[in-house]
Amino acid sequence: MSEPRPSLNVYFDVDHTLVYPTQAASALRPGAREAMARIKAAGHGVYVWSAGGQTYSERTVERHGLGAWVDGCFDKHPRVDPPPDVIIDDDWYLVEKYGGYLVSQYKAVNERDRELLDVAGRILGPR
Repeated sequence: MSEPRPSLNVYFDVDHTLVYPTQAASALRPGAREAMARIKAAGHGVYVWSAGGQTYSERTVERHGLGAWVDGCFDKHPRVDPPPDVIIDDDWYLVEKYGGYLVSQYKAVNERDRELLDVAGRILGPR
């Protein structure tokens, strides 16, 4: 019998990772809800953070109805608590710094985009 894997703290970046922001609104990247739901259902912590600050992260989660899966919202800070085990971000430097998965910048609405679902699959491994 295999031992259960320890839970991970998985942090999603906001702009150009979770959402395509515009001056008027923001469009949620396809697969975001399902990716978060799958990671959460596997027993991991799901967090959202942004250089735009904690309030901006909270507003984004609320605006897109992600609250059921999100354990916390934060400013993107090196001493965030709990610390990230895995980040999902469009900034390669931060992925290198914290460890995680690089996604392309979500810079236009694209209903065929599946990157967040692919990353969730890589985090969770085979079903």
